[in-house]
Amino acid sequence: MRDSEAALRALAHPGRRRVLELLARDERTSGSLAAACGWTKPAASQQLKVLREAGLVEVRADGNRRLYRARRQGLAELRAFLDEFWLARLAVLEDEIRGSR
Repeated sequence: MRDSEAALRALAHPGRRRVLELLARDERTSGSLAAACGWTKPAASQQLKVLREAGLVEVRADGNRRLYRARRQGLAELRAFLDEFWLARLAVLEDEIRGSR
C-alpha cells in the first residue's frame, strides 16, 4: 500500500466511504458525486482529492469531463494491509492465551 495511514484517514470520513461505495459500482463525475452526497461541487472536489492522494480513487478524462472510479489496486492493497495487521494481532492474542494456561 502506498500509504496505509492516508487510506485509513481517508476512510474515517463517512462521506468519503459513501463516495467509494458509489464509485465501486460505476464511474461518476464530481458533480454527480456532489449531488449524491449532498455536497457542493468544491466540497466534492476536495473529498475526491483526499481519496486520490490516498490511492483509493483514480480519474480519467473523457472529452471535457473528468470521470472518477474506485482504484481497485488501492483497495486491494488496503485490504492486504488490514488482513496482515489483524492476523498479526490475533497471533499475539493467541500466544498470550496459550501462555496463560
